[in-house]
Amino acid sequence: MNAWARTPRLVRRQLRPQHPDAAGRLSRELGLPAALARVLAARGFEDMEAARTHLTPASDALHDPFAMAGLSAAVERLASTARRGGRVVVFGDYDCDGVGALAILTTALGKLGADVRPFIPHRLHDGYGLRAPTLRRALEQHDPEGIVTVDCGITAVETVAEATGRGVYVVVTDHHLPPAALPEGAVLVDPKLPGCGYPFKELCGAGLAWKLAEALFIHSGERVGIDASARRRWLASLAKIAAISTVADMVPLTGENRVLVSWGLSGLADPRAPGLAALLRRAGVPAGRAPSTREVAFRIAPRLNAMGRLDHAARAFELLTTSDAARAEVLADEIEAANDERREVQKRVVDAVLARLSGCFDPARDAIVVEAGDAADGWHRGVLGIAASRVAKELARPVLLLAREGDVVSGSGRTHGKTPLFTRLAPVARRYTSEFGGHAAALGLTLPAASFEAFRDDLRAAFAAARDEEEWAEELLVDTEVEAPEVDDSLARALERLEPHGQENPKPLLRFRGLEWDGRGRAVGERGLRLSLSSNGTRLEAVGWTLADIPPAARAGRVDVAGNLAIDSYTGRPALTVVDLVPAAP
Repeated sequence: MNAWARTPRLVRRQLRPQHPDAAGRLSRELGLPAALARVLAARGFEDMEAARTHLTPASDALHDPFAMAGLSAAVERLASTARRGGRVVVFGDYDCDGVGALAILTTALGKLGADVRPFIPHRLHDGYGLRAPTLRRALEQHDPEGIVTVDCGITAVETVAEATGRGVYVVVTDHHLPPAALPEGAVLVDPKLPGCGYPFKELCGAGLAWKLAEALFIHSGERVGIDASARRRWLASLAKIAAISTVADMVPLTGENRVLVSWGLSGLADPRAPGLAALLRRAGVPAGRAPSTREVAFRIAPRLNAMGRLDHAARAFELLTTSDAARAEVLADEIEAANDERREVQKRVVDAVLARLSGCFDPARDAIVVEAGDAADGWHRGVLGIAASRVAKELARPVLLLAREGDVVSGSGRTHGKTPLFTRLAPVARRYTSEFGGHAAALGLTLPAASFEAFRDDLRAAFAAARDEEEWAEELLVDTEVEAPEVDDSLARALERLEPHGQENPKPLLRFRGLEWDGRGRAVGERGLRLSLSSNGTRLEAVGWTLADIPPAARAGRVDVAGNLAIDSYTGRPALTVVDLVPAAP
């Protein structure tokens, strides 16, 4: 957001701590452009080996899966079932991470000989996680000897007890923070468990399923003809799914996640699985090119999520696992239609909320937005979370959106900035309901419809009392300052070595001070401009997608600019994508 934006935001600009000596060593010994070396050092990669590993994320940097607490016991239990052809239910979740984890583990167990049955709860009818009614249905339908969860289960204390009480063994694989009281009688695999010495804690559900699949293949692969070479091929294939899920789940793209995503995305340049190939075509990813993390986040993952948002995620799971090319095309078409519907429903909700608030939202007064609508009018619970995210971004406030269905209202909330949404909401929610859960940035809630107005008023008052506008500030964390003459093809291409980008590994943000802008620019998109900036005769091409908001009379002069440098696909030359542009500091 720039200084002339139509909706002003509080922007906090901060330069990462610079380490010039370490940057100089990295530049000399690794042969890197000085600006890239400064970025690495600023991000904590001062050690030569750590920097080299980060720049070249290779599969040999992955950790031993058996170092994870509980994983050896899980492998022994599941491998024993697979060896006998026994039946095991893999219990997943309906989002992209859960469906991806389900696809990975069912594939591995099936290859090892298990009679494996996937089970996905229904978002609207069953709710999240391993709940008692859903467990009973899974047991009645499949009569398994064991259940292994993916992306859920670490909080299901009573449900696990019921399963083990029926003589069914349970393996829980989950990546969420464990509660104080853990399920008893189950094998627990979660790198965040107290005492777990596994060196990387930030795997998503599918990443954890991939590690379990790796361990299963190491333990039992040769029994079914999977030697070391074949194991690597299988893991490379499953890494494609793990990469999509990892990006979708917004976990840090560092450490093992960076390796899995790099490996998986490179494989997606030529996906052999017909379902993945059909999915990438629908998402507009050209054949022969690996998708970017942005394409995964905004094109591929939303399609996999769409079925679970509106109805049941079974078709998304089938698309990831089918070997039938004709069936894959049918499924991809159905998922495309669901995604189109999801976008329409989501847009209607967002438009309705913004229209409702247009005459009454007061940024000087309102510290949270709380709105409810009737499910019969299109307020579909499956899209309320993503709709809340859109409204929160537009209004720069935390948002809670709920749908009325009969005598209850239920929905989702999303935070903005650093507001601890769950912590601040919980004391109010407890006065009205016990059905809520989540974390600092996102939550779900159900309460009696008759209590909604009182709950809304109390929640608004609580957030107003704790109002802190610094929490809503947009943070611009600059990696390094760059002089215009440093910009060339070699630097732009060298910066590509920091990909794939995502959480905790964003695109490098470079700051240029005192650039000259003559005020001219060519319009692109709805609010963008292509322009040329200069410094002492050196020209720098740039594009900014909101720069047309700046009044023409205020454009010309010296400016400080922060942005991302890359090779422009339109011109083939280095160009800066402007993130922040303000009048130059004196």
